[in-house]
Amino acid sequence: MIITFQDFDKIKKASNGKQFSLKVDFGLKEVLVVKEGRIATIDSSFSLDLSEKIKDNFCYALDEQGLRKIAYFSEKTNRYYKLTPTDDWPTLSIGSVPMHRLRSARYDAQAKIDLIKPYGEVLDTCMGLGYTSILAARTASWVRTFEIDETVFLVAKENPCSKDLFLQANIEIKLEDISLAIQNIKTESIDCIIHDPPTFKLSPVLFNDRFYQQLFRVLKKSGRMIHYTPLYKIKSGFDFPSKVKQRLKRIKFDVSAFYPIPSAFICRK
Repeated sequence: MIITFQDFDKIKKASNGKQFSLKVDFGLKEVLVVKEGRIATIDSSFSLDLSEKIKDNFCYALDEQGLRKIAYFSEKTNRYYKLTPTDDWPTLSIGSVPMHRLRSARYDAQAKIDLIKPYGEVLDTCMGLGYTSILAARTASWVRTFEIDETVFLVAKENPCSKDLFLQANIEIKLEDISLAIQNIKTESIDCIIHDPPTFKLSPVLFNDRFYQQLFRVLKKSGRMIHYTPLYKIKSGFDFPSKVKQRLKRIKFDVSAFYPIPSAFICRK
């Protein structure tokens, strides 16, 4: 189960010897807790040492071995990854950069889905924690999502809010580099594309003309694409969304207005 600082604080403040219920796993699971001094017993199975020092910007897994941060360093990418609490669903942070712009990761993902209104065959180019794939699968017939980073996949597997990503029958996960794998997708076979890449600094290849040409190729005529656009170098006055729009139009996408929430364009072929 997953414990946050808020969960931990509620347990610490509880009365000794009295059993009470607590929602963990970001509200998805209810457990019974009994606190005795500095030890809390959860569901008669797990012991939580209340003298532990935990931080409010981490998520913690509690199992038979005790409490540990859901955080990893990858020697392959030389990056640090952690599951970070928000007001609802947690986000993934790579280095110091959260993968969702808004304080509510669920709202951020839902805002993208509300714009694209997925249907038919959907390509989700960057899996991450899988929230857009999970939401898209509710209305689409099939969702194919790609993830290049093994550590991101590992964090998603530990995240209770990503559970449906691995359970929904109409979601297919590909542990591949979408910038290469897209060449094997049939021309005009996709009804909707969700292109929600990491920052430009992390994945510049997902913003170049060659990749945009492939997105245009696989999209059906009259198909739709949502393109999340990070506000790269915005503090220095750089208008990154306008550069993305120019590039998309050069590829012959019909690009609508920029939507500040969720920081995205809707494109059509």
